[in-house]
Amino acid sequence: MGTLVAWHYRSSLFAKMADHTYVTCGNGARRWKCWGGCKGGDALIQGAGETKQANAIAQPDGRAGITCYLINGVCHQSANRVLFPAGITVHGARGYYISESLYGPYGRPHGAFGTCKAPFDRYKGMSGDLPESTVVQGQHTADESDSIARIANQHPEPERYTEYLRRVNDLYAGAEMNELEVEPAKLLPFQLKLFEELISFKLGSSFLNKRKTENLQEVRGQIEDERISIENSFGRNNISVDEFVSGFNSLTESFQKQLANILKRGEYTQFLGIEPDDMVVLGDVDIAREYYES
Repeated sequence: MGTLVAWHYRSSLFAKMADHTYVTCGNGARRWKCWGGCKGGDALIQGAGETKQANAIAQPDGRAGITCYLINGVCHQSANRVLFPAGITVHGARGYYISESLYGPYGRPHGAFGTCKAPFDRYKGMSGDLPESTVVQGQHTADESDSIARIANQHPEPERYTEYLRRVNDLYAGAEMNELEVEPAKLLPFQLKLFEELISFKLGSSFLNKRKTENLQEVRGQIEDERISIENSFGRNNISVDEFVSGFNSLTESFQKQLANILKRGEYTQFLGIEPDDMVVLGDVDIAREYYES
């Protein structure tokens, strides 16, 4: 069994941009871009996992089946899929819990009315390691090697997080996921269930009994309705790529502002991992242009 390493770096596009994330094998010989670059980052977390399975999940484009940018997910969801064999995620990246709130850890199964299908094939029968990932002499730069050394003695993921991922994986792998292929109307209930699991994990199971949880779910449902409207306009060519990205980023900011009005400051920071004044967006217009205009 090999090693999978998650990396992150701050985008230079503008200050609000969430961290970009990508994945490499342990020696850096194989790199998966995950909708962006695959060099120059800081090591975030590493774990033992089958690199052949990770490579199969990643697919040749390195996007891991996150079919349509900003519709099924962003780099966080692609990276999480590649990291699946190691049982880890990029949850330490800036803006990650905003991303997970809107897409789930492994992506939104499809867009409005069943478009942009993005099934999560785990390639469970795949085992072993890529030949290049087993050689002692790797392809990390000196800075990358230093970065990996800094996380070498990190504590493993706590059992509580592992259990949370197990519940989430059950949702993705269960009957709900299969039904989504033929019943797109079930997409919102599926996403709200993922969101509920996230609320329970981040704020505690007792929080689910509070009125605030209902308010959070109402906001999440409203955001989904508005997102579908933007996607429909984009799909009909009524808005440009730039307008699509701008509209989604405005929606992401609205989501954060509404949560800040519901949660206490400490609750907000605990839930999203950022301060209420630290607004984060997910859409990179350059990536969107490259994908949708090519």
